[in-house]
Amino acid sequence: MTVPELVLVEQIDTTCLITLNRAEARNALSRRLNQQLIAAVTNADSDPATAVVLLTGAGAAFCAGMDLKELAEHGFAGADRAENCIDRVAACRTPVIGLVDGPAVTGGLELALACDFLIASENARFADTHARVGIVPGGGLTARLTEAIGVRRARQMSGTGHYVDAGTAVEWGLVNEVVPSAALRDRGLAVAAGFAAADSATLTEVWELYDTVSRQETSHAIDREAGINKVWAAQAATLAESTKAVFEHGRTQNKDVR
Repeated sequence: MTVPELVLVEQIDTTCLITLNRAEARNALSRRLNQQLIAAVTNADSDPATAVVLLTGAGAAFCAGMDLKELAEHGFAGADRAENCIDRVAACRTPVIGLVDGPAVTGGLELALACDFLIASENARFADTHARVGIVPGGGLTARLTEAIGVRRARQMSGTGHYVDAGTAVEWGLVNEVVPSAALRDRGLAVAAGFAAADSATLTEVWELYDTVSRQETSHAIDREAGINKVWAAQAATLAESTKAVFEHGRTQNKDVR
């Protein structure tokens, strides 16, 4: 039996569309998906024919975060930041635009924040449930979420674990724009085509300037977060018990997210 690829790569002119392909698990980040995503982003970043990377998720979710069952049983291979797909996306020199349809939760929110900016569908939802699960963030969330929406709103998201809907996300500056779900792919390709019209050498320099500003604002905070995360040991039993509670919490907000 052929094992399906967990990351799909499609080259469309100068745009590389990378899709997390684990829809049955809401694209949760398993060790295997982590490895395949690192490889896909690395290849796209080194390809001179690629001007923009679009990152999205298959099915009805962008990414539900780390695979908690696998994490509880085996730990996550990406705990070493050099092997973490979130950090690899953040380090990509090629512009990365996240296309978010459905939930982007906890590690999935960190993955979305690692993109240069986000376009969301009307079905997009965002939440940070690290505190509910009992894990200190380790993917740069406390730095990048604060950079995106400000520290007070970041505190609210991390403290409550409540979902933020697409309308609130665009109002807060978490996403750049919201489009109908059926139009998300086409809108992403249209924005990417605008990048392709720019002079590539100039765009590279401009992007590096923006990256430098971002690094200066967040690098120390990201390093502090990673250090704390490495020494924060959550027991497997606690993780397993928390998993069900987190999923139940998400279901109760399915109809009224804010």
